[in-house]
Amino acid sequence: MKKLRYLLILLSASLVLSGCKGGKVSEEETLPELTNMTVDGVINEEAYNVIPGRTAGVKAGVLVQYAVGREGVYFGLTVTDTKHQVSAPSGIVASDYVGLAVDALAVPKSDDGVSESTKLFRVDTMGRYTYTTGNEYGAWVDVDSGVYEGVISGEEVPTIAVNIVKDQYYVVEIFFTWEHLGTTEEAAKDANCLMYYIEHRDMGVDIHADANILAPAMYNRLVYLGNRKGSNLPADPPEITIDGVLDETLWDTAFVTNSGNFKERVPDETAGDYRTLAIWGEKGIYLGVEVEDPHIEAPNGTGAAYKNAGMEMRIHVYNKDGLPLNSLKWLFDVWGPQWHETGAGGLASSFAPYAEYKFVISGTIDNNEDTDEGWSFEIYIPFSELGVTNVDSDYIKILHAVGSHEQNNMLPQEYLDLHPDVNWDYPEDYPRISKPV
Repeated sequence: MKKLRYLLILLSASLVLSGCKGGKVSEEETLPELTNMTVDGVINEEAYNVIPGRTAGVKAGVLVQYAVGREGVYFGLTVTDTKHQVSAPSGIVASDYVGLAVDALAVPKSDDGVSESTKLFRVDTMGRYTYTTGNEYGAWVDVDSGVYEGVISGEEVPTIAVNIVKDQYYVVEIFFTWEHLGTTEEAAKDANCLMYYIEHRDMGVDIHADANILAPAMYNRLVYLGNRKGSNLPADPPEITIDGVLDETLWDTAFVTNSGNFKERVPDETAGDYRTLAIWGEKGIYLGVEVEDPHIEAPNGTGAAYKNAGMEMRIHVYNKDGLPLNSLKWLFDVWGPQWHETGAGGLASSFAPYAEYKFVISGTIDNNEDTDEGWSFEIYIPFSELGVTNVDSDYIKILHAVGSHEQNNMLPQEYLDLHPDVNWDYPEDYPRISKPV
């Protein structure tokens, strides 16, 4: 049985290698020897600064950091929460809590579901926690639970520390050995990626999940070696710098997919001009947004994020004969991505896309005591992520709605002239972008 187990580990590692593309890795680069690492709920080690972190959760309230080395992987989650709320009878997931799922063997974008290699830890602001793992039938199996009193560790449990500062923040630090994740140092180096998922609840706002928790292959992809370290970055770098500022000369050639003025369309609106742009590049498409808004507001959680300052994109991909290849629905508010789904929609189809994006917020969010300038946004989406099969002849239809607080349905006027009932379901009438002639 032990021999079979390691055979399965090696097979899984080879599959991960075939599914992970994480940029260029030199032959000399190896997993580092991490020193001076202490799992104590304080994320202050230099190793956490090597790989760029990211924000996640409700209103970007979770800072996710990681450190990957020869022995395994460390995760540090810092959750900003100025009002800790709990539901004693209902348990963890009905309280303010954060969850982390990790799978080092799931093949990105495959049909891999929950299995023995999928690990899940949840803790709320009272310190109540659960640690579970998947089984061969795709179900969750409880391994450990209780109320946090000190560092947790064991043969079947990673090393975990929780640090709760009431009504300010809480921190989770976890160290998984490669063996605990069902792999080896050498296999992890060759794979150069693992999948992870963050879920976060703020009872005063909402709950936010990165993807479908039952589909580890659709989790965030963490690459830890090479020139594209980080979460969900496309393997091929973009042609321009993705910094949220549309100042490169390439933007002078962009298609204008939507433009207008909020005040002209909504009499009581305070926001001003807006426009959305699209570029068909060599490796993918680039989308840009510029919005004038003196009061940037985004008070809603994921469920009502469409009412926040932000945007929604409906993207349909076709071949030269007009046959559909793919469809996507993607909603960003100024906190970040709120959901990303296939055309089928719903939680089951949600996944973490591989794209590089950046917001620039000129002002403060949800603070009406000052006057803001507005916000801009820039994103690079590779053709492979969109499902484009022939860069020369395929084309895309995109409906790019943009808005301020409570007015997030600003569709192109040309589209509204055709569909005054504000029906979004006519992709044949969306603005078209394709390779320039």
